[in-house]
Amino acid sequence: MIDLTFFPRHPILRIVATAWLLASIVMLLATLLRPEIGLNDRTALSGLVPLYFLSLPLGHLGLLALGKLKLELYVTSQFVPSMFSEGLMLWAVLTVLGYLQWFVLLPWVSRKCRSLAEFLSKRYL
Repeated sequence: MIDLTFFPRHPILRIVATAWLLASIVMLLATLLRPEIGLNDRTALSGLVPLYFLSLPLGHLGLLALGKLKLELYVTSQFVPSMFSEGLMLWAVLTVLGYLQWFVLLPWVSRKCRSLAEFLSKRYL
């Protein structure tokens, strides 16, 4: 049975997850409040670069998927998203993937590795 939890069990991890989410919200606000976003200038998205690094490696996969989606939208319908909508999409993908990676998948894999190590140590003792 898969016992994934979306909220960390350990109190320290809850604090870290809350700080991580607050940092991502601050980065979103910093990006949206830049004057370049109204001018459709790509430098407006530079406020999300720290979030990209906080969400590596899954965030990079999300960034690649967004690039493919953007290209497909442009090729099929000549649609070019504004910097505002692109920034919101980018922020959402990086935040969700980063949170899932660090606070859902990594603890789950850690618990499974620990239970496997306990099983193997009892088996060979």
